[in-house]
Amino acid sequence: MTEKLLGKITSAEFGQVKGNEYLFGLQLTFRMGDYGTCTNQYCENISKECDWPTLVCACAITKTIDGINKILTDAKCHYVSELVNKPVEVTFEAMMLKEFRILTEVL
Repeated sequence: MTEKLLGKITSAEFGQVKGNEYLFGLQLTFRMGDYGTCTNQYCENISKECDWPTLVCACAITKTIDGINKILTDAKCHYVSELVNKPVEVTFEAMMLKEFRILTEVL
């Protein structure tokens, strides 16, 4: 079952994922009424032990940066910190976060 909820971004961080320091990227927390959730959707494994071919790693990191840039552009922001309180539509599938989008029509 797919469910879409309206909410806002309550936290936006860029850096290492606490407890999983090998993951690096954008971490967002959302609030939708009484519900809250977070995503590490825009994080990549940068561990030296991760045996990625260089080109595959570079492509993954470039894709992540492109995704972050689209979020900032849609939100009319220049900095990750400016994402806080931006309105979002969060899609859940089988009670798991599938995707989100900035509600550009209300900005």
